[in-house]
Amino acid sequence: MNTAFIQVVKDRKLAHDLRQVADDFEILDFFKQYGSCCFVMSALLARILSEKGYAARVQGCYAEITQNNGVFYIGYKGFAHDQQKEGHAVCIVDEQYLIDFGLGTLRKFYAEDFSHALACEILGDNPVLGHLELDSGAIMTWRTDWISPMVSTELEHQLATVERVLSGYDDFQKNRMAYLVKKLFSGPNLPLTPPALLSRVTAKPQLPLKTQKSELPAARE
Repeated sequence: MNTAFIQVVKDRKLAHDLRQVADDFEILDFFKQYGSCCFVMSALLARILSEKGYAARVQGCYAEITQNNGVFYIGYKGFAHDQQKEGHAVCIVDEQYLIDFGLGTLRKFYAEDFSHALACEILGDNPVLGHLELDSGAIMTWRTDWISPMVSTELEHQLATVERVLSGYDDFQKNRMAYLVKKLFSGPNLPLTPPALLSRVTAKPQLPLKTQKSELPAARE
């Protein structure tokens, strides 16, 4: 897991914990399975960090990526694909950092190599939560001047999924060494899913978050 996104986190303990969680999510294939559902990923991260003693919560918002004259919207009103919900959600930690683990749709509709996760410091100039310059030179901005009314509804809808996935994650924590040894001998192309997840977690959460773009060249799938 490329954890370069954590470089902006100045709190060393938080940076360490985020790196561990990101690595665990990579091992368990959570980014691939749930990365397109920001509601599940943000709620999972908030729960895990809260249990570690941080003040973590889920924040509804939307985001935009701007480059030259093009804008790609994430969760903005009117920019949702069929069967997907408007709105975006991130995890706010200690009212200082924004952590976004729900960027899976960007890898499908914007850039195949887009980061699984991003982090930035929260700005004080509401309604801009934060902004970050990407490696491509584009600017990603998280905003709260519009928050979809579907955010709270979708968080409630996904609660059961979050509980099941979190239970599997807890099982992994208790048997970390066994899973890591299994991964060492199973090879990189074989999935490593805890038995608890196979029985408790549905393949993919329903009603995932969607994004849509405008003006940028057609994204690759």
